Amino acid sequence: MRGAVQIHCDEKRGVRRLRVADKTVVLGRIHYDAHSARRIGPLYTPIANTELDPFFESSVIERVLSRRLGAGADYLGVLSWKFRAKIPLSPRVILTRMARDAFSADVYSFFGRIRSHRPWPLAEEKHPGILRAASLLMKRLDIDVDLERLEAPVIHQNHFICRARAYARFGRELLGPALGAMRDPRDASLRRLLRRDAGYDDARFGPADLRALFGRPHFCLHPFLAERLFSTWLGLHPELRVRHVWHGRFVEPANVPHEPEMRLSRATA
Repeated sequence: MRGAVQIHCDEKRGVRRLRVADKTVVLGRIHYDAHSARRIGPLYTPIANTELDPFFESSVIERVLSRRLGAGADYLGVLSWKFRAKIPLSPRVILTRMARDAFSADVYSFFGRIRSHRPWPLAEEKHPGILRAASLLMKRLDIDVDLERLEAPVIHQNHFICRARAYARFGRELLGPALGAMRDPRDASLRRLLRRDAGYDDARFGPADLRALFGRPHFCLHPFLAERLFSTWLGLHPELRVRHVWHGRFVEPANVPHEPEMRLSRATA
């Protein structure tokens, strides 16, 4: 790739710090087992998630932020092990595009094909009942917002890289308090709304697995609500600048050859 940045990787205590120009970036990748661990490249910091809970990767992000994995870094990302299957850009391509932007944005993400929208009405179409649950959650947190009208950047499945200080703010201001409220066994009204059937299937999880996670034989709303908290937080803070470094579709591997920008990403993978 012409003009690709030089990346210097310094690993200490299991954290791989990537030095790009005058910036330090930590790119975490979550893995669950030996299979998913093998899919993590050398520029990513492996983050093990061996104990699933109803919030899936949002709980991992909460833990990463509380342990200050990004301490001393300028930018932090905590990405899924399936990230490359859906956003087919290598770390070098991502960091090169961030550098070309002079690291001027607070958040870099991968959904430039879609304009900002109202995330919660769309979520309601996919997961009926989630808007009501999220609205009650905001009330529990004393956040005065009409989620049905809130405009927010499009960010799916925690696929973003954020200034480390802003990421920590998100953890303190919304993620931590929200997960804490949703875990509270005393809030019967919120628990009842969250335990609705989310209308989602995953062949990896049978009814027994789902009962162990949610107390129900189906996916409940917990993970789908949690993964929309970051875009909601950005909607509450329009002063933060979001820049997308990928304008292709949110893809699965079979569709990768048909996506725009693939010549660039294949050449530098």
